[in-house]
Amino acid sequence: MTPSTAYDVVIVGAGPAGSSAAIRTRAAGLRTLVIEKLPFPRFRVGESLLPSANTLLRELGVWEKVEQAGFIKKFGARFHLAYGPAEKNVVFAHGLIPGLDYSYQVDRARFDALLLDRARELGADFRAETTAVGFDAAPTGHLVRLKSADGTTAEISTRYVIDASGRDAFLPSELKAALDPAAFPKRLAIYNHFRRVPRASDSTGGDTLIVRLAEGWFWIIPIDAERTSVGLVTTNAAFKAAGLSPAEHFARTVAASPRLRDLLADAEPLLNFHVTADYSYYRRQLASARVVLAGDSGGFIDPIFSSGVYLALHAARHAVELVVRAHRENRDITARETRRYTRAVKSHSRVFHRLIEAFYHDASFAVFMDPTPPLGLAPGITSIVAGHTTLTWPLWWRFRVFLLVCRLQRHVSLVPQLSLAEPDLPLAEARTA
Repeated sequence: MTPSTAYDVVIVGAGPAGSSAAIRTRAAGLRTLVIEKLPFPRFRVGESLLPSANTLLRELGVWEKVEQAGFIKKFGARFHLAYGPAEKNVVFAHGLIPGLDYSYQVDRARFDALLLDRARELGADFRAETTAVGFDAAPTGHLVRLKSADGTTAEISTRYVIDASGRDAFLPSELKAALDPAAFPKRLAIYNHFRRVPRASDSTGGDTLIVRLAEGWFWIIPIDAERTSVGLVTTNAAFKAAGLSPAEHFARTVAASPRLRDLLADAEPLLNFHVTADYSYYRRQLASARVVLAGDSGGFIDPIFSSGVYLALHAARHAVELVVRAHRENRDITARETRRYTRAVKSHSRVFHRLIEAFYHDASFAVFMDPTPPLGLAPGITSIVAGHTTLTWPLWWRFRVFLLVCRLQRHVSLVPQLSLAEPDLPLAEARTA
C-alpha cells in the first residue's frame, strides 16, 4: 500500500459537482485531491444547461471558456404531445428575471473536462481510474482507502471529504443509508446519441425538445453539428410490463407516436443503448462532521427541466462554504451546520420538484401547456424553467397561483384538457419498428 498523503479535502468524483467544488476549495487555499473512478474525459448524459448556471460558471472562472467552446446555444425549450397537436414554446428571454436569455447544450465529456482543467490549473491534484473503496475516522479527519485500475492501493489522509460520486454511490457511508420517502413512481431512462435528427434552421434549433407520453417523456437535445442526445423516461412498471429489451422498448415507443416517428424517421444510433434508473431520490441527511454530499451523491430529481448540472454546481458552492468555514476554524462541521446545509440544498430543488409534479399530472400538464395561462403567469413560470428558483415576490405569487390553478384543473376545466392516451400498437409491429 502506498504511504499516506495528506490533504485538506478529498473530493470523490470529477463531474460538475466535484470539479466545481475543487475549483472553490483551491481558490480558498485548501490542499485538494479529486479522484474519479473512470478514465477521463468520459461519457455522461445530462447535456442541457440552464441559464441560472451562468452566474455560477462565471464565479468559477470558466464562463469565457464555455462561451468559446463551440457548444450549441440554447434559448429555450419546446414541449409537444406524442399523440396530439398541442405544443408550447418556452423562450427564456420572455421571463421576468433579466440575464437568463440563453444557456448551452454541451458535450458532457468536454464540459466536465473544462471544469476539471480549471481545478487543476488552480493546483488541485487529480487521479483518474481510482476508486474510493471506503474511509475510516482519524483524529483530524479521515483515512480514505483508494484502489487504482491496476490494483494498486493507497491511503490518503484528509481533514474533509466531499462526496460527489454520483448516483452510483460507490463510496459507502452512513449518510447514504437513509433516503427521504419517494415522491414519484420509480422511473428509468433509455438513451443514446443519434445522427440525422432534424433541427430547426433558426435560433430554436438549439432548444431542448420534450415530447410528453402517457407514461413519461422523450428528450431530444442537440449536442453538436452531427450528434443529438435522445432519451426515453418511463416508469419501471411500464418497462417491465412491455417485456421488451431497452432498444425494443425505445423503438416501440417511437413507432406509436406520430410526433416521434417524424422526428426520428432517419435517426441512426451511434452507441449502444444506455439505461439509468433511480430517477428521483434524496438522502435524508447531506452532511456530517467531516463528510459532505454534493450533486447526485446527495440527491437527484427527475431531469425533465434539465436542472441536474445547475443543482450540482449550486450544492457544491454551499458544500465548499461549509468545509472552508470549518477548516479555517480548525473544527468539525457542527450538527446545526449540517442541518442548515441539508435544508438549503433541498429547498433549492423543491421548486423544481413541484414543477415536476405538475408536469406528470395530466390535468396540471394541461395548465403548463396552455399557450396563454390565466392571470399572466407565463413569464414567472418561464423564469423558473430557466432555473431561477429563488422566489422573489413577482415569482412567488405567480408560482403559487400556478400551482393553485393546477389543483383546480383536476376538478374543473380552467384551460382545455389534453388527451395523453397512447394508441394501441401490435407487439409484432413494435418488434420490427
